[in-house]
Amino acid sequence: MKKRLLLATVLVLAANLSACAGKGQEVQTKVKCPACGTQFEMPPHGR
Repeated sequence: MKKRLLLATVLVLAANLSACAGKGQEVQTKVKCPACGTQFEMPPHGR
């Protein structure tokens, strides 16, 4: 019984970590300044 619980816990943790693995690819979005109307690309978050 403990082995099944341990296996289930490991699978849930692996699923959680794999869900975050693809978040490294960020798409740059174009933003329009409301004051002057200039369009520019936003840098990736945190840089």
